[in-house]
Amino acid sequence: MSRIDLKQIDLQFEREISHLNRSTFATHRDAICEDARQAVSDLRFDIENWVNDLNSRSIACYELEKLLETKRSVVELPRLRTRGINLTDIENYKSDVLRVIAKAIVNSYLESLFRNQEFSRIKEEEVFDN
Repeated sequence: MSRIDLKQIDLQFEREISHLNRSTFATHRDAICEDARQAVSDLRFDIENWVNDLNSRSIACYELEKLLETKRSVVELPRLRTRGINLTDIENYKSDVLRVIAKAIVNSYLESLFRNQEFSRIKEEEVFDN
């Protein structure tokens, strides 16, 4: 397995945040995007640790949900809060932001699995030869 590239994850974050932008009410688009970027920034250290854990296979992709859920309180969404959005909607937006983070990490992880096709083919031949 190739190592997950943090730059690739950052690109994936931007892609997912952009998608979040399209799925949000027009009056809140800029706020949710900025809040999502802030959440990614606030969780940067944790994200790097999770990526290292995935690379070393210390955690599995499905465990990322639990890890992210423990960070829900870190996702504050201050720009949305100043717009007077109700608490239920704030929690829904938090879930959207956590989903964006999880999706970016997992997609980058899955993309990294078979990057080195030559190595994958050699391992496959070894399995079938035995």
